[in-house]
Amino acid sequence: MNQPKILIFACKWCGFIGADAAGKKRLSLPSRFRVIPVECASLVETDAILRALAEGIDGIAVLGCHAGGCRYNNANHTSIKKLEILQDLLDTTGIGSNRLLLSFGTAHEDHQFEELIKNFFDELISLPPLDPWLSPFGVTS
Repeated sequence: MNQPKILIFACKWCGFIGADAAGKKRLSLPSRFRVIPVECASLVETDAILRALAEGIDGIAVLGCHAGGCRYNNANHTSIKKLEILQDLLDTTGIGSNRLLLSFGTAHEDHQFEELIKNFFDELISLPPLDPWLSPFGVTS
């Protein structure tokens, strides 16, 4: 069985701290994920998520600060709204919103990051491959 590939956009003030601590402690995590630190989760563009899915990434996680705890004038509120709309689009197209994990306020500690990623990985294992869904849109992986 192929292991899902996960791309994680992690706010450097929250999610990335948890990812870094989990790595330093060598916690048991799936091997096929990559973390991209971002200044703020609000900087993650929807087209970057769609391109990653089209290129063969099985799931995308966006990890940000607590609502109300953002260092950039609550920019994560905008991010949450934008990404929830994207989840609706993913459901409408048949790709599935469960391929986009949104976590605002969790995963800032190593054990939270570990649990979040393991649960997301388990969810992705149960999903069919993306290729059949992307081909009607003229996108190839």
